[in-house]
Amino acid sequence: MTPGATQPATGAPAPQRRARLLFVDDEAMVLDGLRNILHRDRRLWHIAFAQSGEAALAELTRQPADVVVSDLRMPGMDGATFLSEVRSRWPATARIVLSGHAEERIVVRAAAVAHQYLSKPLEPEALRRTITRTLDLCRLLQDPKVGAAVGRLDRLPLRPSVFLELSALLESERASADQITEVVERDPAICLKMLQLVNSAYFGLARPISSIRQAVVYLGSTRIKELALSAELFGRAIDHDVGGTMEGIQCHSLATAAVARQLVSRPEQGDEAFTAALLHDIGRIVLGLGIPGQYAEIAREAERTARPVHDVERERLGTDHAAVGACLLTLWGLPFSIAEVVAFHESPSDIGDGPCDVLAAVHVADRLVSAARRGAESEVIDRVFLERAGFTPQLERWTAVAQAWLGAHGKSASAHRPAGGGNDGA
Repeated sequence: MTPGATQPATGAPAPQRRARLLFVDDEAMVLDGLRNILHRDRRLWHIAFAQSGEAALAELTRQPADVVVSDLRMPGMDGATFLSEVRSRWPATARIVLSGHAEERIVVRAAAVAHQYLSKPLEPEALRRTITRTLDLCRLLQDPKVGAAVGRLDRLPLRPSVFLELSALLESERASADQITEVVERDPAICLKMLQLVNSAYFGLARPISSIRQAVVYLGSTRIKELALSAELFGRAIDHDVGGTMEGIQCHSLATAAVARQLVSRPEQGDEAFTAALLHDIGRIVLGLGIPGQYAEIAREAERTARPVHDVERERLGTDHAAVGACLLTLWGLPFSIAEVVAFHESPSDIGDGPCDVLAAVHVADRLVSAARRGAESEVIDRVFLERAGFTPQLERWTAVAQAWLGAHGKSASAHRPAGGGNDGA
């Protein structure tokens, strides 16, 4: 949740205060242009301006902002340093870069501290849409501690085995894109940061990339090596429990991704289904890292009462890991289609009309993999959603496909069991 936002009440929505925006740029003409562009938006937002990183920090000290939009190349305190300070002191504030051409090393550095990267010049409506969408997603988070957890988390822990294997592979000049992709796909942390960078405005791609292999090809082995080895972008492996071991959550996600890729009806949807499934439980990692003690209690209660962990999350936090994960992915600039699947994978009936093949595949794969992990015959599948979307006739075939894959990969797929029942739909 953004700083000071009003929590929605049951029934009629409560009135929300105006969000606060802060724009930072060392060029007075740029700030004047933003003032003119956003003049009519002052009835929706409180808008402030600062001409340096130092002045912006002073302004934030007086009044924290919901969204900060900063240039990168500024004298004195540059944009990356300023945003790093914002992340540390006001972690719930969304951080957006709005910058012209910058050196690649600066852009890579900014990826560690910025949620989104926008290029100048930017159409006014595109800027409004980005800010509005950022605010809307932040309002999904009703607990200030959860909002702070999302804002503070600029990195995710790596699986040590994957990190070591990738590092060795990238040292070889003969490593192919397929070999790198095969290793990268085993770790949500590396995948998430790669997709964040390749979908940033720095690359100026005509359409969002949701395929991990495409991201590998666009970035190239040199950039991937810089990302994987940079302490600015990736955290070290951690040992403490995050409401189900980190290894368990990641193994479940990988198995779900492998099954979901086989359930979509069109081959071209396979990469998107894999990526969405690989990241579908990323919110559990965010919550486990951001509020470890409280989230461990949530996991234990779900285990003790045999309740879905997302029900306990909503009861204790006012939100769940699906919303938290979707917010993080959107703030980090991943394709909306991926964030949408993550947001609704627990309750797909809540989604509006429109294509939902990938959502159906991820939801069913998650349930079937969880059933295999727990040794159960079945998990609760949202059959109302499947019927409405026309997927009921596919369920028997999907179950057979999933069981065949799990039978062939039983040991690796079931080696770890996340706390809270290993699934959120039991």
